[in-house]
Amino acid sequence: MNKRLSLGVALIAVGVVVLLLIGGYLIFTVNEKAKFEQLNVRLNTDVIPDSIAVTIDEQDNQKLSVIDLPVHFSNMHFGVLFHPKYWHDPIKTGSDLRQQADMSVGFDPVLSFEDSIILVPKGTADRILIPLLNIDSTVNELGIIDLGDSREYETPNNTVGHIPETADPGEIGNGWFFGHLESPFSGEGNVFRRLPEIPELLREINEIGEGGIDIIFHSSTGEYLYQVTSSEVLHADELKISGSDDSRISLVTCIPRLEYSHRLIIKAVLVGVKTY
Repeated sequence: MNKRLSLGVALIAVGVVVLLLIGGYLIFTVNEKAKFEQLNVRLNTDVIPDSIAVTIDEQDNQKLSVIDLPVHFSNMHFGVLFHPKYWHDPIKTGSDLRQQADMSVGFDPVLSFEDSIILVPKGTADRILIPLLNIDSTVNELGIIDLGDSREYETPNNTVGHIPETADPGEIGNGWFFGHLESPFSGEGNVFRRLPEIPELLREINEIGEGGIDIIFHSSTGEYLYQVTSSEVLHADELKISGSDDSRISLVTCIPRLEYSHRLIIKAVLVGVKTY
């Protein structure tokens, strides 16, 4: 009798624990999915015009004149020239439209479609770096697995995987690269575990008005500098491999944690090259 009672109590306790774990998991996934909209961010690519009509201060009798704007308004002091949108609140001077991010040292700028064709040779990627996130990983071409009645790409094992049919670094087109957020069951690493930080970084860049997020690919022919332009969340069933008329990349990882039903896509465009 006592054994049966003890067994019954143990089963009830196990059942309660299982229910708590399931409830906690459901609450966690619901909360994570509620944050998806915050992961859809586009870089503000508006730049400050070369000149604008401003005045020095209220006591100056000179009429409005067109002058060159300073590169960074936050270096200005009250009473001297600053952006007109801050005349009513000078202390906020500096958080303005985005300035073009500085080119990383050693890279030649790719300014146009023609430049990307002439200056950039082909080269299969073997390494990716995202300095702002301390990401440094190898890159490998993903093979195709035959499942009998279907075929699919293999998953990247402790590396970043490139879809071979998509553009290589520097090529015209859209190169697609995949990496794990985490892989607790398969043990295939977490090279893109910090990728979900990019949307918030983009939002901060938009608020500050300057800067950028660099993604650098290494290959046998050189190095290729991309800068992030947007982040987007899609359900796994909605993800489609697409091309492009310019040179760009798409980085993909699975979200949210523990469920992985959606895909976070980070998009970036080619801005610089360093040929060997």
